[in-house]
Amino acid sequence: MSDHAEVMKGIHQYPGIRYPVLTPNLQGFHHAVCVLCAGLSIRGKHYAAKSDRSKIHLQPLWLTQVSKRLYGMGCYEIALGDTTGVGTPGSMKRMLESVMKEIPPAALAVHCHDTYGQALANILTALQMGINVVDSSVSGLGGCPYAKGASGNVATEDLIYMLHGLGVDTGVNLCKVMEAGDFICKAVNKTTNSKVAQASFNA
Repeated sequence: MSDHAEVMKGIHQYPGIRYPVLTPNLQGFHHAVCVLCAGLSIRGKHYAAKSDRSKIHLQPLWLTQVSKRLYGMGCYEIALGDTTGVGTPGSMKRMLESVMKEIPPAALAVHCHDTYGQALANILTALQMGINVVDSSVSGLGGCPYAKGASGNVATEDLIYMLHGLGVDTGVNLCKVMEAGDFICKAVNKTTNSKVAQASFNA
């Protein structure tokens, strides 16, 4: 995350397209503002909680209070993240039931890592509960800098495949996303984490 300013300067930004940036603290937020980022996702240091790998899922009331405060401060979208990937459909349901008592679904998003293979199931639960914004990562690349061993965000290819199977018109060309994922993986010398891409390329 330390080089996002350089990355943003190197991107040709098209009119009408948002380029959100994740900033882990206030210093990162100020750096992002300096390069005129239009959309920012900030993880405030006052809301970072040290916990064991499952504790956060047992505290939906705490998460609800934090979300309510952020919403009251004017945050138009609050992403509920399972960055360690330990969540299950049950914990996702309990969390959303609690948070949605204070925050409308239109202001919520989910961010599910796939460490334990639960990301798609968790996302499906969120969609069925009225959430319409979901984070994903091409080829499932990435990880979590403060959660050792955590895998990347759910693979975009797998998410699109599931949504198309549900009859949801995403407007996204799955083949093009797989091509982009293949290009990126070769460029960074990584193996795709997308089950859909693995199955398609090995077919």
